[in-house]
Amino acid sequence: MPDIPPNVTAVLTALKFRGSRRESLRTLTDAEWENLLSRWEILRLMVPLRHICGDDLPEWVRSRIDQNLADNAQRFERIKAVYSDFRNALRDSGAEHLVVKGFAQWPGFVDHPRFRLQSDIDVYCPPDSIYRARDALSNLGYEPARGIDFGASDHLPTMVLKTSWKWRGNHYDPDMPVSFEPHFCFWNESFARFGPKGLDQFWLRRIERRLDNFSFPALSPVDNVGYCALNVLRDALRSPMSIHLVYELARFLHTNADNEEFWSSWKELHDDTLRCLEVISFRMASHCFACRLSEEVEREANLLPNATQAWFQKFADSPLSASFRLNKDALLLHLTLIETPRDKLAVLFKRLFPTPIESVESVSIHNTVIDGQKSVGAFRERIRYVGYLISRGGYHTRAVLPTLWHGVRFWLSTKNMSKGFWTFLAACFCFDFGMYIFFLLYNLYLLDRGFKENFLGLVASAAAIGGIAGTIPAGLLAQRLGLRKALLLCLTLVPVTFAMRSLLVRDVPLLFLAFFGGAAVAIWAVCISPAIAQLTNEQSRPFGFSVVFSSGIAVGVLGGQAGGRLPGWLAHLDPVVTAMRAKQMSLLIACGIVALAMLPIVSLRFESAPARKKKFYPRNPFLARFLPAIALWSLAIAAFTPFFNAYFSQYLRMPLKQIGVVYSASQLSQVLAILAAPVIFRKYGLVTGIMYTQIAAATGLACLAAVHGASTAAIIYVGYTGFQWMSEPAMFSLLMNNLAPSERTGGSALNFLVTNVSSAIAAAAAGASFARFGYPAVLSVTAGVALVAAFMFRFMLGKDPLSSAQTSSASLGVQTDASGSG
Repeated sequence: MPDIPPNVTAVLTALKFRGSRRESLRTLTDAEWENLLSRWEILRLMVPLRHICGDDLPEWVRSRIDQNLADNAQRFERIKAVYSDFRNALRDSGAEHLVVKGFAQWPGFVDHPRFRLQSDIDVYCPPDSIYRARDALSNLGYEPARGIDFGASDHLPTMVLKTSWKWRGNHYDPDMPVSFEPHFCFWNESFARFGPKGLDQFWLRRIERRLDNFSFPALSPVDNVGYCALNVLRDALRSPMSIHLVYELARFLHTNADNEEFWSSWKELHDDTLRCLEVISFRMASHCFACRLSEEVEREANLLPNATQAWFQKFADSPLSASFRLNKDALLLHLTLIETPRDKLAVLFKRLFPTPIESVESVSIHNTVIDGQKSVGAFRERIRYVGYLISRGGYHTRAVLPTLWHGVRFWLSTKNMSKGFWTFLAACFCFDFGMYIFFLLYNLYLLDRGFKENFLGLVASAAAIGGIAGTIPAGLLAQRLGLRKALLLCLTLVPVTFAMRSLLVRDVPLLFLAFFGGAAVAIWAVCISPAIAQLTNEQSRPFGFSVVFSSGIAVGVLGGQAGGRLPGWLAHLDPVVTAMRAKQMSLLIACGIVALAMLPIVSLRFESAPARKKKFYPRNPFLARFLPAIALWSLAIAAFTPFFNAYFSQYLRMPLKQIGVVYSASQLSQVLAILAAPVIFRKYGLVTGIMYTQIAAATGLACLAAVHGASTAAIIYVGYTGFQWMSEPAMFSLLMNNLAPSERTGGSALNFLVTNVSSAIAAAAAGASFARFGYPAVLSVTAGVALVAAFMFRFMLGKDPLSSAQTSSASLGVQTDASGSG
């Protein structure tokens, strides 16, 4: 067991019910035994260790344990007398109760209560009896313990008897006062933020149990094992786990593994939600002490949620090792058992940043005043308490980063993503990162070369036409060569073609290379979806698509920062390098980054592509209304998107580094917009929601035409890209919702064709217009076109009634590219 001291491991291994090994006990030194006997969490295991492995223990250790047993036998007689007085007082008050834990662990969990260390008596009282029980204890001389936070407990403050007894280092001291814990529930759902059903039946099924010369009300045998399991789980979630309770549970499970009648009754009486939580504790007991489990429990264990199963695979030792090494891995198990995000967040912050509890001394000193001055003792206790807060704060601070890191790893493991998927994601990172840098700098590089906006528009148009022309050949290549070879071909052609675009200076070759580069990028666009589909299964596929496409936007943030700073870094390394030369070198570096994507792709293996099926393009009436609307909208947004860097550089004279910052901010706004989109579309519906976001984007374009300050324009541009992208996934969802499954592939292809044709036309026309009429005039016209497109969506598509369910976040598909539009 990792992170557990060897002497503790020796004890736990010796106590295993199957495969136990005692030889390590004989090698322990006296110092190691002394350490074990001083550990409260291990001390309670010494009695069963004495019974099972007595011959393997040193004589002085056996003598110490035997003395503890003798003391505990006397203490148990004291406990029985104290309980008898309590029961009589409770009977006089008219209150009811039953005993939990402690001597109620007999039979099944312990041979006899005199062999079990018990510090207090736990009783459960129903709501109409709980405060009468507390008052009865007060009449017997008990008072609530002060200075301890009982908010997370399922009992009232511990009732402690006021005596002159002093601690003498003996946990088995027969004279130690017996305290009481009055429980008001079997499970504190308000603290855990989840809870099982059927616990109210525990009280109704209570029984009277007789032990030695006294009797007591207790839980039925089935409910008692359920309560013990919940107790183990509660302690495990809080960390550290009470290992002696786990051992007692393991003992019961091992000795009753063949009791079919008991487990049949267990399944019948306990709700599914309760059995699920019980089985978690059963698995912990089996993991720690290798106890046998009944066939019924084994079946229930196999039905645990995937997230819980994944937690056991990674962190099964963590609750036990939390006593010896700082970890809060049990928090991850806790989060898997909570349903609502709000409750998950509340528990996460509560456990990572807990409110410090007050010490006994700190509470008592609040009213300790002598002649208007706080006593010296009170001042010293305050100093001690401050030191306590600092130490606890340091403890929890050290736990935050490891817990978050383990949480990320655990969350990813629950998605069952293959190694091949993460390898492909690394390739996507290289491709996207390099392409973002290239598209941020390329127009600025062409402007430095002396080209004008009209030529920039022709380049963007040629690339869009190349993408259209390359789509069908890309599909044929993927079918004939397979995905791996097609991707490698793409990652060869794209860096070479784009590097040539950075080196050549003639206009005609540049247009040809832009066309050819667009066709080469189309191979990536065609292959990425089937590649993700092959590297994921049906359950993990939605997460896989989400990770790849959302990470593409996140990489844009890094690409914007790197692209904005890279030329400056290169110029700093060699002062002779001009600004234009630095941009050119940066473009070539970006091409090299794209080429690095070949390294992870080489190690991937894809299945052979199935035979191609004939494509039928749909003749759905919805498309006749949707495609003209999307064409007009594409004209509007494609008229400015390829020129945003030229707009900031040429029109507003913004430095390159700041353009990179604006570009990164726009990528972040796209992420926020996608997250906010479901809220908008749930409220207004898809069509009306799209119209509103398009009107907002049109307003942003109009504002960009009117402003002259770079800072103001940057803020407006960030907002504009957010609203533009907020409508994009909704339009894709609208299209898919209104097509039959057999029509969706063809409808998507038609949508791709229309948007790319519109983009090609818009880029060429806008480039020429920017050069002739200037940015304000063209942006004003573009804003008008976007506004018309918004009302066109509402006019042509608003008659389709769409339920709010269609606008859920699950239905809003997300796609991204590295062209600067998303």
